[in-house]
Amino acid sequence: MKLATQEELQAQRNVVMVGGFKGLLLGTAISVGIFAAAPKYYPRIFKMPWSIKTAIFVTPPAFVASVNAELCSNEFDYNMYSSEASQKRILEEHQRWNSLNNTEKSVEILSNNKFKIITGLWAASLYGSWWYVNKDHLLTKTQKLVQARMYAQFITVGLLLGTIGLSMYEENMAKEHKKIVFNPDDEALKDVLNSKD
Repeated sequence: MKLATQEELQAQRNVVMVGGFKGLLLGTAISVGIFAAAPKYYPRIFKMPWSIKTAIFVTPPAFVASVNAELCSNEFDYNMYSSEASQKRILEEHQRWNSLNNTEKSVEILSNNKFKIITGLWAASLYGSWWYVNKDHLLTKTQKLVQARMYAQFITVGLLLGTIGLSMYEENMAKEHKKIVFNPDDEALKDVLNSKD
C-alpha cells in the first residue's frame, strides 16, 4: 500500500476547499430563494423564533457545502489513482497552479468561468434593473419593462467589453510567458501513448 505524499494531500485539500466553497455559494442561493419566496408562500416562517429562522437559513449552505466537498474528494481520488498518467497530470497541474501569483490565478479563474459569470451577472442585472425601475409608481408596466431592458442592455454591453478586455489580457500574458496551451485531454493522451512505447 502506497502512502499519500504531502503534495497529493495538498492537491486533494485544494479540490475539497473549492468544492465546498461552490457548495456554500449554491446553498446560500437556496437559502436566499427560500426567504425570498417565504412572504408569498410561507408567511408563517417570519413568525417563528429566531433560532428556527437561523436554522432554516444555515441548513442548506452547510448541507450542500459538505455534500459537494465529499463528491469532489471522491472524484479527485478516482482521477488521481486511476492511472499513473492521470496522477502525473494532476500533480503537474497542482504544481503549475501553485507557481502562479494571485493575479494570474484570478485571471485564470475568471477565464475558465467567464460564461457562468456573464450569465449570472446578466440575470442579476435584469432583476436589479426591474427592481430599481419598479419603484417608480408613475410609469406604466410597459414603460417599466422598456426602462428595465435599457438598463440591463447597458450593463450587458459593459460585461461584454469586460470579457473582451479579459481576453486581450490573457493573450498578452500568453505572449509574455510564451506558453503553448494544450488541451488537457490531448496532453493526457500524449502521456499515455508515450508510456506505452
